[in-house]
Amino acid sequence: MLSKRGAAASGGDLAGPPGRSATGGWWPVAAVLALVLGSDYEWRLRADDQTVSGNADPFVLLEIGLYALVGCFLFLRFAPATRLRRAELAVTFLGYAYAIVLAGSALYSPYPELALVRGAQVVVLLALSRSIARHTGPGVPHRIAHAFAVLISGSVIFGALVPFPRLPTQPDRFTWLYVHPVQAGEMLAIAVVVLFGYVLTHGLERAGPRWPLPLYLGLLGICVAGLIGTKTRGAVAGAVVGVLVVLWTRWRGRRKIEVGLVSAVALAAIALVGSSAIESFFTRGEPAEQLSTLNSRTDLWGLAFEFFAQQPLYGYGLSASRGLFLESMGLGGAHNALVNLLVDTGLLGAVVWLALLTVLGVTALRLSTTSPHLPVERTLVLAVLLGMAANSMFTEGLGAPANVACTWLFVLLAWVEIARREPA
Repeated sequence: MLSKRGAAASGGDLAGPPGRSATGGWWPVAAVLALVLGSDYEWRLRADDQTVSGNADPFVLLEIGLYALVGCFLFLRFAPATRLRRAELAVTFLGYAYAIVLAGSALYSPYPELALVRGAQVVVLLALSRSIARHTGPGVPHRIAHAFAVLISGSVIFGALVPFPRLPTQPDRFTWLYVHPVQAGEMLAIAVVVLFGYVLTHGLERAGPRWPLPLYLGLLGICVAGLIGTKTRGAVAGAVVGVLVVLWTRWRGRRKIEVGLVSAVALAAIALVGSSAIESFFTRGEPAEQLSTLNSRTDLWGLAFEFFAQQPLYGYGLSASRGLFLESMGLGGAHNALVNLLVDTGLLGAVVWLALLTVLGVTALRLSTTSPHLPVERTLVLAVLLGMAANSMFTEGLGAPANVACTWLFVLLAWVEIARREPA
């Protein structure tokens, strides 16, 4: 991305001096929520083969329009110049590299209509991430996190009050609108981790909104109830990982060991007392044969490695996994982020993605040593990142474009750059 006024002086990424002239939080919040609403909120039932075929209905056009609106806004407010600015962090380089790999792989995808749209969406998301990093202050990521938590909590309430028809295969799994329970679980897991982080760090100094503790607890209770209701096992596992990361990073030294011991005892007690309920939740009444294949995921992954062996370096192109698996097994997507990338972008995309997650985690972890005044940023970024990574074992969201996990990944990229640049 390029800069606006003063590009020649600053070398320009997106315009202007970082974080001072455009610290208002309305446009980043509105842009992020618009992308989440457009990509993840299903307003009607639609067959998977309609998606890969490139057939566009009014709601597809609405999604494309929202991304186009965000892209146009960023272009008009932060007009491009001719000189690139040198990135300050290694994670920023990797963010560019990941977006370039995804968007570039759209050029040779066997499903060009879908792939080109997804590639353009990745470019818009990268531009949004860089705009937030360059033109906002440390309070903006917290505003985004708060607004997202309110959106998801409101969605749970709406889903409880106005239940929409469920798919025949998922009659007892909670969701809202026509959102798939796996997608709803992924959004809820992120919200649970974020809200739990704010509850445990409530007494610490930070930028951004600061709400009463009972309000955070109320929103957290709503999201936890919704997450359990989705019966999405991977999302629950991701939320548990994120919560444990919050517990582990909130304190230091002896207090950390004490909290770890108490948490271990509490988890053991819950496991003993509620073992039957936990077993029922994770089995969902499915037969042993179905459970042994993780709902056909192991069969799907075996087929994925056959595809990967045929195109190991660059893969088949963006969104190819969705169409290939749909044609072969009737399941869209690889149901694993790394496997999804191996099929779509080959080793190139998988290596860049793994490097991006690793460096992002290390950069967030180092916030405690390079900037001791930023413990909340460190805790929240690490918890959300590792929670999404755990969930990515069972869903492809973190390794695919145009979904809530991908959106949050680019938000986290902006978050760590802001945290490294300015005191909270």
